[in-house]
Amino acid sequence: MGRGFAVVDLETTGLFPQKHDRIVEVAIVHVSPTGVVEGVWETLVNPMRDMGAQRIHGISAAAAARAPEFGALAPSIASLLRGRVPVAHNASFDARFLAHSMEQAGLACPDFAYWMCTMQLAGTFLPGNRSLADCSAAIGYAMENAHRASADALAAAALLRAYIGAGQDPAWWDGWLATPGEWPDEPFDTAAWLARTDSDTAPRSVLERLHVDVATDAAVDDGSLNLDYLALLDRVLLDRYMSATETDDLIRFAAELNLSSTAVRRIHRAYFDGLVSAAWADDQLTADEWADIQKIGTLLEIDAETIAGAASKPDAAVPTLSTGFRLSPGDTVVITGETRRDRAAWFDILTERGLIPKDSMVKKAKVLVAADPDSMSGKARQARAWGIPIVTEEGLERLLGLGAGE
Repeated sequence: MGRGFAVVDLETTGLFPQKHDRIVEVAIVHVSPTGVVEGVWETLVNPMRDMGAQRIHGISAAAAARAPEFGALAPSIASLLRGRVPVAHNASFDARFLAHSMEQAGLACPDFAYWMCTMQLAGTFLPGNRSLADCSAAIGYAMENAHRASADALAAAALLRAYIGAGQDPAWWDGWLATPGEWPDEPFDTAAWLARTDSDTAPRSVLERLHVDVATDAAVDDGSLNLDYLALLDRVLLDRYMSATETDDLIRFAAELNLSSTAVRRIHRAYFDGLVSAAWADDQLTADEWADIQKIGTLLEIDAETIAGAASKPDAAVPTLSTGFRLSPGDTVVITGETRRDRAAWFDILTERGLIPKDSMVKKAKVLVAADPDSMSGKARQARAWGIPIVTEEGLERLLGLGAGE
């Protein structure tokens, strides 16, 4: 069991764990009694709800969905903190949040009195500074990637090192180190931890994940266009965005239908050709139509030469492979997560168009609008179970014919 400090930083969905806010990232930095960094551990956490203030922490629901839930991490967090003084910048927040999360996992944290706060200590060592950024600047530490848990924890560790080296009576520090508080004695295991950078390595591409031997693939392909796969593809592309969840759905459905990668590639090309043909139906291509063609072509992994060729009118018209999904007066639209546009403003816009906006999920909803379409909120999980499309806020603007600034 190490003797020293454990600097903690948490990224969360919000400020109030008692009101269902949850941890989405944890970082722990071990620091020796003399202020030397001895180890860094970090992981995303699956909050099993919407991601909250993503504009602050910058974590996508797709990344968090691949991470373990807090309950699976709690024993290793306790092991990393056991025997060390817990430290945080604004420790009252991290201590309160961690204690609540540990309690939910069936474990206990030491009382807040055992925590050291680098923000409070700034009043002694760095008069006039309080924020982590200001304190870091005051000691000449260059912060990077603010609001990434590991970056903030390392910045707080640098502050701690500066405080230790500032000439405070060694007995004062020894007093802290002598009473680190009692943490649960659980097995030390961080094998399940998933750092933010590691979460981005999983392939998102449908065709990349369907890749098989080309000769074998072509041999089993019958040349048809599967209409069921086409219908799902069309629904996925309603908002001109393919979320990680939707990519997984397409992969799973292609496997259920026993579609080869060659067959899927042909369906994607047929969908793209139909879109191009529809755009050229009036013998002109607007800037918006061209942008839409390029976006869809990229999402469907159409080769660059074919996309570029769509700037010219095709020789022959081909069918548009679309379900013609539309929002009509009387349709119910549900919204979840922290949208860019104020929720009340969205309700006004939807009501003006004869639509029925709701905060709660209902089975008759035509569409769910999510700040992050990979959201793990209860509403998003229910929408998926009921087969209700989930679209981005920009997708809703497109369905309503709104510009982003309207």
